Amino acid sequence: MEDVISQENNPLKSDEKQITVDSNIHRVPLFHVSLAKFVIMFFATFGLYQIYWFYKQWQALKEYYDLDAWPIARCIFTVFFTHSLFVYVNEYIKEDNRSYRWNHSALATVYVLLVVVSSVLNQIETLPTSLILISIVIPLAVLYPLYEAQKAINFALEPLDYEDNSSLTWLNWVWIVLFGFYWAMVIYALTVLIRLA
Repeated sequence: MEDVISQENNPLKSDEKQITVDSNIHRVPLFHVSLAKFVIMFFATFGLYQIYWFYKQWQALKEYYDLDAWPIARCIFTVFFTHSLFVYVNEYIKEDNRSYRWNHSALATVYVLLVVVSSVLNQIETLPTSLILISIVIPLAVLYPLYEAQKAINFALEPLDYEDNSSLTWLNWVWIVLFGFYWAMVIYALTVLIRLA
């Protein structure tokens, strides 16, 4: 479940947070992405962008604080590590003597509940039309808690010299085009379901 950050081993409890330099690249504790790009990639990939997002957040934390963590596992089993990730974000902001209003615990809980409900619905072979529509909407609804988390992350990174990540790269466009075909099939299936209903 949630990581327990002890007072003794908490990397955020240092007297001074320093940005280490490796090959002239400043390491930052969290992954920055503009909110617009985050929303575009999330919807374009039907929510699968969150896997990459979680991986990049834990990878940044691991490198910055030298954490004993496996980012790949944490981006797959997100329900077990969302609370701890949001705690890291919140603690980083507080340790920088700045304040940001967000209920990180509630947002993490909302995310976990949505993921669990979505997983349960996906295991049911036969669903009524109403639940089929819900099962499609829920994976997209997880955008809300993650969007709020990214807002907090971007706020936390404001004083730092981070790499801009607001433009869509050619690889982003490849994913957008590929998932565009998937979106077309989903929209077609929805129109058929609505007519049958």
